[in-house]
Amino acid sequence: MGLDIIFEKNGKQIKEAINTKIEALQSRLDKRNVELDKILDDRDKVRSYLLRNTLLNRGHYSVSGGISTLYSDKHISSEEVEEINQLCTRVMEIEQEISRLRLVQKHLKDEQQFQLSFEDLTGFGFE
Repeated sequence: MGLDIIFEKNGKQIKEAINTKIEALQSRLDKRNVELDKILDDRDKVRSYLLRNTLLNRGHYSVSGGISTLYSDKHISSEEVEEINQLCTRVMEIEQEISRLRLVQKHLKDEQQFQLSFEDLTGFGFE
């Protein structure tokens, strides 16, 4: 039972919704950037992260059997590497979403009429 609901919105309404969504995304991005700045301020952590990722990207690790890499106690743990990876991935995703929304916002005319699907409606930040 697929019910296709269409929402009528004009460019001005969409721009306003996008502004609200960008503000929320920016707030989340700011919090993550604080976390990222703390990591970047720790030279030893950054060094370890870069060195470990270099090995991982070249395939010098082993999940089962084979030669595995031993890290000194100066290196960050695998869990910390994964946390940093997740943080960086999320920062990038938020930045891309903000850029996408700004692009849409830039090219909308206030008087233009649109028929939006539910996914479009929520994607632009309507509540």
